[in-house]
Amino acid sequence: MTNRKKAGKHPNEGKSLFFYVLLGPNDKVNYMYRMKPFYTALFLFVAAIGYGQSYLGRVTGQAGLMKGPGKGSGEILLLKPWVQIFIISMETDNDFYNIIDIATGMEGYVQKEFIKQGDAVPECDKGIFTPNGKAGTYNSEAEIFNDTSITLTLKLNSETYTFAPQQKLTITLSPGTYKYRVSAPGMIPYMGTQPVDSNRAYSWRFFIVTE
Repeated sequence: MTNRKKAGKHPNEGKSLFFYVLLGPNDKVNYMYRMKPFYTALFLFVAAIGYGQSYLGRVTGQAGLMKGPGKGSGEILLLKPWVQIFIISMETDNDFYNIIDIATGMEGYVQKEFIKQGDAVPECDKGIFTPNGKAGTYNSEAEIFNDTSITLTLKLNSETYTFAPQQKLTITLSPGTYKYRVSAPGMIPYMGTQPVDSNRAYSWRFFIVTE
């Protein structure tokens, strides 16, 4: 059996990354998060930016990112001490937190004892889709374009969609209200609420510019 020890305070813990969110040509909101210096500041050009009831955090010791809330669920990868994570919810399942590893964009579960909670991340009150007229059916259609060189993950309620670099895909959505979460490697995930009307066409182009 391997003994996992909790690490002390990381020497880079006090360093910061500035994360700029552009809501329009003249609207720039600055968010400052405590992160490792190698993370790249991202400018996200989307219709709206949002986060759920989530937190930034760190893994305090070497810990496995598991497929499910249990030691026997299978390990996705081994997280090193003090990596930056996105805690989807502070609710635990079998003493595991559901998290996203920011560096890889991978989602999984980590034991509660290895998680240090950081700053709360607010949820956006706007959607990400732009209306583009009417669809040909009662249900709506959303054309999504991942205009980047990295893999994009979009979660709408319980459905997860993965987009390869430069992939464009049209999905069919029933009318209603959706909780969305957007994540990609090296990017702080964001969450919000997306209303979808019947017989509507929507589009969303996801792209980033690094500095």
